[in-house]
Amino acid sequence: MKRLLSRIVIGFIILAAPLVLFSFKPRLILPLIFIWFLPVGLLLLLYIIQPLRRIRQQLLDLTREDLTDPPWKHPYLKEEFLRVFEYTRDLQDRLRREQAEREQIQSILYAIVEGIVATDASGRISFMNPVAENMFGLKPGTAIGKFPREVWREFELAEIFHQVFVTAEPKEREIWLDPPAKRLIKVQLTPIRMEEEGETQGVLAVIRDLTRLRHLETVRSDFVANVSHELRTPLTSIKGFIETLLDGGLSNEESARRFLTIISQETDRLNRLINDLLDLSKLESGRTELNQTRLYLAPLVEEVRQTMDARLAEKRLSFSVELGSVAVWADEDRIREVLVNLIDNAVKYTPEGGSIRIMEIGRGNEQEFIVCDTGFGIPKESLGRIFERFYRVDKARSREMGGTGLGLSIVKHIIERHKGRVWVESELGKGSSFHFTLPKYEERLDKRIEHK
Repeated sequence: MKRLLSRIVIGFIILAAPLVLFSFKPRLILPLIFIWFLPVGLLLLLYIIQPLRRIRQQLLDLTREDLTDPPWKHPYLKEEFLRVFEYTRDLQDRLRREQAEREQIQSILYAIVEGIVATDASGRISFMNPVAENMFGLKPGTAIGKFPREVWREFELAEIFHQVFVTAEPKEREIWLDPPAKRLIKVQLTPIRMEEEGETQGVLAVIRDLTRLRHLETVRSDFVANVSHELRTPLTSIKGFIETLLDGGLSNEESARRFLTIISQETDRLNRLINDLLDLSKLESGRTELNQTRLYLAPLVEEVRQTMDARLAEKRLSFSVELGSVAVWADEDRIREVLVNLIDNAVKYTPEGGSIRIMEIGRGNEQEFIVCDTGFGIPKESLGRIFERFYRVDKARSREMGGTGLGLSIVKHIIERHKGRVWVESELGKGSSFHFTLPKYEERLDKRIEHK
């Protein structure tokens, strides 16, 4: 620095020398400017700037990790330079660590399964992870920089952010989002503060989607209510007829026989219901092992048809099978159960003189099977719920025909255990078509089982 100052002083003396020598005559100013000041001034400028350039280059070299021997020979300058270099390197390391920590925190917030929303000191949204954006149906980044009331139509949701910011107290609330989202969310909001008693710098919200959980709770509640009702109905009937018999009904042989026949039927119904419940429980829990082998459905369909010959003849139903010779990879007993449920339903709900058809269609690695009937059909509003436990389109007719309300739910779980799909197409008054898919048989599947 001293050398730089000395160069500036020397340069000023050299430039001012002509003015002193020529006694500062005004008429010589213009020639001096062109002859002396401009060329000499340019040379002096380069002379002064040279050490500045060296300092600039040496400062740029601070980023080099191997710069341990600075070019200055003066001990004081060398010591000061090394001190600045160490400080700069420590600062760079600290900035790199902070950047890495920031990226790590951001990665965690982006990967977390809950929605995360944060607002800054001005109340504007400063962060929203993809889960929250998907939950609210927002495009990535569109909410950043906006107030909550500009992003959400739900007044309660926007207002709770403001309340937490003003009161600096955590809050928790369940809110139903308006369509098209139509979700139940649980919002937990916490004020952001640098210190425990410090001023609020923003609000952090953790948002959980409770829609599926609430739906499952409703399904469970309905299941308990339905099971209770399904068990109580036959038990009430059995109890009533037994009391009638005990009160003197045994003396009339014809009435006693009729009552005992009804008791037997209700007992069978209870037995079917309990067996279906146990079967469904095992399927849902995954405790049942599938004994998958090469299977042709045509012989199975014929076997099921023979068990229902009397009922088919009684209602004068035509029964046609259009199945080829394509083998599937499936559990024979479970698929027999699927066919029994679907064909039994077709027989039950098809009026006299109707028809039932069993068909198949190749779908790449899958084989699609279709059970068609010309029955009563299913209302459009019931198609999405037909595979639910205890769901009945016509409860009175279903109970009258001896159904438990669990057959289609069992079908759904068996097909899904085979990695297949099941669905229904129906038109009220024209009939229904139940579709299910099964994986086609391949030799490598058999070999995989043998290796196990």
